[in-house]
Amino acid sequence: MTAGTPQLPFSPANGGKARHGYAGITLEQAQMGMLWLLVFSGWYVMMEPAPYEILFVLTFVLFLPGGLAASAFIAPMVIFLILYNMGGAFSVAQLGKMSPYLERRINLFFYVSIYLAVTAIFFAMAAIQRPERVARVVRNAWIVSGVVGAIAGIMGYFDIAGTNELFVKWEVRVKGGFKDPNVYSVWLVAPAVFVLQDLMLGATRHKMLSTLALLLILGAIFLSFSRGAWIVAIGSFFLLGLFTFITTGQQALRRRIIYSTIFAVVAGVVMVMILLSLPSVQAEFADRFTLFKDYDSGETGRFGRQLRSLPMLISRPNGFGPTGFATLLGEDPHNVYINAFASYGWLGGISYLLLTIATVLVGLRGMLIPSPWRRHVIAFVAPLFMIILQGIQIDTDHWRHYYLLLGMTWGLYAASEIWLRRQHAAETSTRVQDGGAVSCQNA
Repeated sequence: MTAGTPQLPFSPANGGKARHGYAGITLEQAQMGMLWLLVFSGWYVMMEPAPYEILFVLTFVLFLPGGLAASAFIAPMVIFLILYNMGGAFSVAQLGKMSPYLERRINLFFYVSIYLAVTAIFFAMAAIQRPERVARVVRNAWIVSGVVGAIAGIMGYFDIAGTNELFVKWEVRVKGGFKDPNVYSVWLVAPAVFVLQDLMLGATRHKMLSTLALLLILGAIFLSFSRGAWIVAIGSFFLLGLFTFITTGQQALRRRIIYSTIFAVVAGVVMVMILLSLPSVQAEFADRFTLFKDYDSGETGRFGRQLRSLPMLISRPNGFGPTGFATLLGEDPHNVYINAFASYGWLGGISYLLLTIATVLVGLRGMLIPSPWRRHVIAFVAPLFMIILQGIQIDTDHWRHYYLLLGMTWGLYAASEIWLRRQHAAETSTRVQDGGAVSCQNA
């Protein structure tokens, strides 16, 4: 792992020859292929460990020789993640003697937190080493995975080939290859953003296929009947258009953004109207299309539990321990920031808040740097910012795709800062050389 110039298979450092593996495949090709499979496998995570976990271990090992790069620019993310999980360790240590079942649950919660933090660091270091290549592979794999997951969910909704029980929860809410429709639907937002950006920038050669893919993904998001996911999707599309509009100086692109926005709104309205023509969709939509449900309000509702927990958390520096909030107050907090203090103590809660603030700042900074991969930065930052906001409404601390977006955002930001410094160094060197040439001529 290096922080300097990436060692590519055809670099002068290895004599200009490719480092071939089996069947003439280079190490980089093998790494990118395994990375693609890892991200693609994210559509099916109903079992534990999921294929994603197994593939991550293999991918991590395969990337160790030359596929990862360290940088001081991702140090804040790494430090905050370490402190966050240290807080979790202190929170677990205070619990003392427990039943074997509860001990297994708590230990699993703690180990999953550490594992997900490692995945974020991995994606960041991979993106630093090959920002453009890794971003394109992750995007492509996630789009294909999103289409497969969307098709599975839609098939389940209409009970094609008897798939309703497998891909739908409570008979009406699409969940695809996930356990929860709320997590599934938000996972679909990122590939929708990727496809929309490609269409908006004219970066796709197959516009009809891309449009079909976008409609399938949006249809699955709608049929999940997740209020949070609807808001995340709309907000992500808005941020995508806004950040692209602000960071481009091309008037033609700005006009295309406006036209794309109008088209997306019209297409979305038409799709929703078509779906609402189905009686089952009408009934569920009417039930879900409210800002607050009965289980949100009242002293025993979601927000009431959160308020009652605050004085308790203030008096407990190590929190309640993993799963402790539900034990004491009846249900999970459904707020990732309260959960950070409840499950990881003051150290973990403060670290998570600092990580969130730092992520927003580096995301904004990364979009302002005119790097060759700035469009990728925008595409990863837009859904990540909305998931960060959604954390107020749901626990997102164990979402695989949150850590993927987190790692890619920090990695692409770090790569952009490194690129910018090299650009400044090259410009300075050119000015010095030009100045020396002028001095010689004058002499």
